[in-house]
Amino acid sequence: MDNPFSIVSPEELTAEQADQLFVEVHSDYPEIIRQGNMLITGARGCGKSMLIRCSLPDFLMVRNHLTFSELPYLALNVSIKKTDLNIADLQKLDNIHMPYLVNEHIMVLHVLLHTFLNLSKVSFETEKFDRAAYESFVISTYQRYLTLSGCEEKVNVDCTSPNTFFLSLYEHLENQSYNFFRYIAALTDKDAIDYSYHMPLLSFTRFIVPVFKKMIELPGFPNGKPILLFIDDADNLSEIQTRILNAWIASRTQPTISLKVFAQIGLYKTYLTSAGVLVESPHDYQELNISSKYTTKSNSDSTDNYYNKVIYVLYRRLKKAGYAPDIDYENFNSVEEYIKSVFPTYEKQEEGILQEIELIKKEYSKRGRGYRESDDIRRYAVPNYIRRLGGSSKSRSTYRYAGIECIVHLSSGIIRYLLDSVAKMFDATTKSTLSFEKVNPLVIETDVQNTVLRAKADFYLFKELPKSNDITNTLSSNLSIKQSTTEKLANLINAMGKTFQEILLSGNPDDPFSGRSERKVFSIALSNPENTSTELKEVFRLGVRLGFLHESFIGNKEGNGRTYLYIMNRCFSPIFTLDPSGFQGYLFMRNEDLETAIHTGKKLRNIDTNETDEIHQLSLFDFWEE
Repeated sequence: MDNPFSIVSPEELTAEQADQLFVEVHSDYPEIIRQGNMLITGARGCGKSMLIRCSLPDFLMVRNHLTFSELPYLALNVSIKKTDLNIADLQKLDNIHMPYLVNEHIMVLHVLLHTFLNLSKVSFETEKFDRAAYESFVISTYQRYLTLSGCEEKVNVDCTSPNTFFLSLYEHLENQSYNFFRYIAALTDKDAIDYSYHMPLLSFTRFIVPVFKKMIELPGFPNGKPILLFIDDADNLSEIQTRILNAWIASRTQPTISLKVFAQIGLYKTYLTSAGVLVESPHDYQELNISSKYTTKSNSDSTDNYYNKVIYVLYRRLKKAGYAPDIDYENFNSVEEYIKSVFPTYEKQEEGILQEIELIKKEYSKRGRGYRESDDIRRYAVPNYIRRLGGSSKSRSTYRYAGIECIVHLSSGIIRYLLDSVAKMFDATTKSTLSFEKVNPLVIETDVQNTVLRAKADFYLFKELPKSNDITNTLSSNLSIKQSTTEKLANLINAMGKTFQEILLSGNPDDPFSGRSERKVFSIALSNPENTSTELKEVFRLGVRLGFLHESFIGNKEGNGRTYLYIMNRCFSPIFTLDPSGFQGYLFMRNEDLETAIHTGKKLRNIDTNETDEIHQLSLFDFWEE
């Protein structure tokens, strides 16, 4: 039985399939598709590639019922991951000659190959095709700039249709690419003496820019509209290639050509150009981190937040697979109610939490801490229930992670985490039916949800993190340190989780307002960031790069500046029986205590059960994105 939540590579989706599945999860999407250079970073699985897929011409034509010439922009996608650009053999150029010129040549070839191959598959309007205009483009623009770039051969182009035209350009450049890599292969010959380079040297400003400017004017193209050049997985480029890409950004070719560079957070290698000049934001480009930390439910029917959009993502998938009934898509409450019926909460647990709510309401007028009664309910009801489950950790481990809101919170804004989790829940549910017929109505029981989410947390900390040992070899320069950076990160997460659990459980189970005033804590702030050691920085950097920690900024203790804030990914909540919902408090930490934590995995420090100012409430307005 097909799993409606299975993760498919966006590149493998047809425009029709992408249209059925795509929901604009990121509120930054309109900003990304506007003119202007941009560096978009995010954690693994946050939806970068899907965002690109659903900006391409075929998708826009299907979703918005447009012809190619009516597109609001021409998006061109260039993937770096599955390419020859990152092969180790290219490093042989670094110590021979012209590493920047030759690397730029192969980068330009790569962009053009992707562009022409994709255009050869576009559904052009045949009635707008003008053969004479295409032949003129070849002679006066394409062939001219090829010759100026050192290409002596004449290009034979099939101008019988736009598709055959771009396919023949692709095949010509494919030959150029093979010639280039034969040259690279020859460099491995130890007896070779002549390293002379006799092939063309294409460049961004002297070839791509003039060719693309004329190409967009061809009949049937969205004439006068901007070109958005999406560069995906740019963190796979070498440092030299990254410098070259930065030089393209600094050339400021917008509004005609805007570069949209996507990279995994923390892995973009340099911000220097090939000329050694710093490419600056916002002067040359805008920088955007699309990894969301906010997963709370909106009080309105708006679809502006992550929670609401996840509801639509799940509904679209279930509808496409034939599980979901026909529901008015514009009626968010109806769609939400259906998804809640698929992922129910644990009834016995909900009853226990309601009892805690009644206790808070009863005592609020006399002892309430929040500005409103609802503030204290949100702050204490679930922690009080977890605390009341029993003195032993075994009893607290019976807390069940279930319900769509819980699933969304545990995903910490990473859509791949969420889809992978619900896909496993679906498999566990349908396998138990021993039937090839659709389960109708589909209900993922709470014990299945809880089992998958707890196993997922264990997998990330105990399986996925150790796989990252190879990464630490490139991040750490101190080989005398016996513990790997991944081991230190695992220790830090354990230390944070244990400390946050102690804070959550503080106080008397029979007193709803006892214990810390802020008991839901997921973040640490650095008391003295200027003295943070290289070792500790490497741990934080790896945590952010893997999406296990989120990095932001917060006002410092003295109130005269900003400091780093590190938020533990809420997916780890089941390991430590934490409440992942709502905004959380944060704890200021000294570097000395953090140094101990990364080596031992013990609590960050002892927490005073009396009221002090060491734990602070984190509000929406505290965040300052990098």
